[in-house]
Amino acid sequence: MQIQTFQFELDQQLNIKSFSPAFAKICSQLCENMPLLEAFTLLTPKIPVSKQFLTMFNGQLVTICPSGNTDFVFGGAFYQIPTGYYFIGYPQLTEMGKLAEMGLSLTDFVNHDPINFYIGTLQLKESMYEDVRKLNKDLKASAEHLESLVDQRTKELLQSEKMASIGTLAAGVAHEINNPIGFLLSNLSSLDAYMQSIIPLVTALSKLSPEDKNQIENLTQSSINWDDLAFMSEDIPPLIHESVDGARRVSKTVAGLRSFAHPSDSTQDRMSVQSAINLAISLVNNELKHNAALHYEPGDDCYVNGNLTELSQVFVNLLVNAVQAIEENGVIEIDIEETNNTVQVRVRDNGCGIPAKNIDKLFQPFFTTKEIGAGTGLGLAISHGIIESHNGEITIDSEVGKGTCFIITLPAADTLE
Repeated sequence: MQIQTFQFELDQQLNIKSFSPAFAKICSQLCENMPLLEAFTLLTPKIPVSKQFLTMFNGQLVTICPSGNTDFVFGGAFYQIPTGYYFIGYPQLTEMGKLAEMGLSLTDFVNHDPINFYIGTLQLKESMYEDVRKLNKDLKASAEHLESLVDQRTKELLQSEKMASIGTLAAGVAHEINNPIGFLLSNLSSLDAYMQSIIPLVTALSKLSPEDKNQIENLTQSSINWDDLAFMSEDIPPLIHESVDGARRVSKTVAGLRSFAHPSDSTQDRMSVQSAINLAISLVNNELKHNAALHYEPGDDCYVNGNLTELSQVFVNLLVNAVQAIEENGVIEIDIEETNNTVQVRVRDNGCGIPAKNIDKLFQPFFTTKEIGAGTGLGLAISHGIIESHNGEITIDSEVGKGTCFIITLPAADTLE
């Protein structure tokens, strides 16, 4: 009798006499003289195994599995012979991976019963079709994901190029403003010095007697409004000082704008967090003073290893977001806390708050709850990336109707040295 790939022989007492190498691979506990019911379990039909059963189901399809392992199911038939019985079957494969799990390969199939081979081939074909369908589904999902990534990166690049152009324009405008502001400050300083000599003379003239005033008018052949002269002598110094103060604020803003617009090389140096916050406040001061009250006490400098331009960009984004979240009676607070290892900055507002469902999406590129045209959805994503590049973290605590607090934690400079 030709040995089949999956075959074993029983004696009259239903003990295993011999078995094929393939069965030996699958059933490591299999050995000669082992009782059938210790080696295998009959799955169908649900009838106790006996000589009468094997004689009754001689040549009819049954299913068995190794005892204790229902994952490996074999279809086949028991055949009666003069010395006992023998079983010939085939594995019921539901997927290609089962062969490897069984420790088998196609080379273990030394020969094939045509019917069993046909049935097994159908099972393998169905399994392969299922694998192909799953692979196609996975490939389609991967392709869609890649397309979305390409689209997202394209938008990021376009936005980055646009922001770079705006930065170049801002740097140019700042340069053009800086020169006339310099002239203005210089001339105002000179005018203030001149007026220090002129004001006492004007004040003295305004206090002359009426006869002396008439004499001066006759000498100059002009009509002088002496009341206005007295007022001007008092008003000119404050006007000059206010002009100087305003010009200096413009100069400071322009300097901040130039620093902010200057391309960053991402170099990180020891710097105070307050310097980045102060620069950010100077850039958004106009929005702040018209929309919210800012509570900020810089305190002693807290040092981190950072990039001034990048960190100031983070605080600009947070302050602008806070202003836009406020409807009326707005308050923005900036608190700084330093521990032995970290510097923590909290930017808190009493605005509309953020719904819980949006918290996890805030740092995703292009996610925004603002109206179309009111925001790019990149501010917080960029801020998140900057803080991560500084070995820090940024978290959010928000409640709808009460406000939002952004918490930035950075390693203290001394801990990185």
